[in-house]
Amino acid sequence: MGTRGAVADLTVEAVAKAVDHMVLAPDHTFRDIEQACSECVQYGFASLCVAPYAVSYAARLLRGTGVPICGTVGIPLGHSGLRAKRDEAGTSIESGAGEIDMVINLVAMKSGRYGDVQAEIVAIRKMASGLVLKVTLEGCYLADAEKARACRLAVDGGADVIKTHTGFGRSGATVRDVLILKRVAGQAVEVEAAGGITRFKQMNDMFRVGATRVATASAVDLIKDFQKWEAE
Repeated sequence: MGTRGAVADLTVEAVAKAVDHMVLAPDHTFRDIEQACSECVQYGFASLCVAPYAVSYAARLLRGTGVPICGTVGIPLGHSGLRAKRDEAGTSIESGAGEIDMVINLVAMKSGRYGDVQAEIVAIRKMASGLVLKVTLEGCYLADAEKARACRLAVDGGADVIKTHTGFGRSGATVRDVLILKRVAGQAVEVEAAGGITRFKQMNDMFRVGATRVATASAVDLIKDFQKWEAE
């Protein structure tokens, strides 16, 4: 599509459909969730991502709109262990989530306990049968080789989407991250960029190298920035 962009169809609707709206700030309220639900309906965002506690509330607000809810597991560092992750996933699934976003166990990953990392992914995959499973790597704490290995563990464990970061780490997604993950994930598993994405150019750069979704707490700002970019 020339040099203007890498998003398949440069319309507000198409851009919004590639954006997951995240409401996970430590001090957010149900009013923030209400506003985000309204924005998801208005713009047609790909999903609304919230903590397990908020899934049932968001599900009531979004019932009948077609906007899926993504419940988080192990945010932000995945340290909680399998039992806690099962509880979080179960809460979200029972409350109406259509997607589950789990963070890998970074302690296990950094310690070389790769079997434990994958066992958690496989267990949540079984619980979330029929739902979209995203596996977040929180790549700012991983060397490139660890990112690639964690991505392989997630792919082999049954992930539908590999996500770069939670947005809570010391840094966020880079084009290099997406390139590394896409080389491992191939065409069968999607790559989602997250962390620090607030401008359309950032999103477009990620899409140029293989990302198909971005996740951001600044979803509306991203759309407004796209509209400015489009008008140039």
